[in-house]
Amino acid sequence: MSAVCVHCGGRRGGYQDVCPGCGHRPEGDGLLIAWLLSDQHLDEAGLDKVAARVAAGESVRPSARMVESARKALGKHVASDPGLSVGQLAGLFAVNVLLTPAVGWTLAWWWRGERPRAAIQALALSLPVSLAFFVGVLLLS
Repeated sequence: MSAVCVHCGGRRGGYQDVCPGCGHRPEGDGLLIAWLLSDQHLDEAGLDKVAARVAAGESVRPSARMVESARKALGKHVASDPGLSVGQLAGLFAVNVLLTPAVGWTLAWWWRGERPRAAIQALALSLPVSLAFFVGVLLLS
């Protein structure tokens, strides 16, 4: 796999990878553009051409039709999952602490296909609460 960084024109392993040259990681709709600048959409000559143009300072502005084709190729969940809001994160944390961390694990499992970013956030909250809960149970027994 190979892709061109939309920021510096450098090469990276795949369209979702962090650019080793500038540290940019595409997110949201940027993943769609990153896919368009990858070997999954362009041949090697096309990648070289785009890399040279981006390195020369040109910005990448794909047409709406190209972005829509990337959305179809990658699936609707890639750019449409904004993750959990601050309020949702706080609520999930409160439920995990006050009731059980199993709620967070269940939500992560449920969201894993449709909302991968939200699933990762739910796991990131639930794991430390689960560990603290487990340690507390061991200390009290």
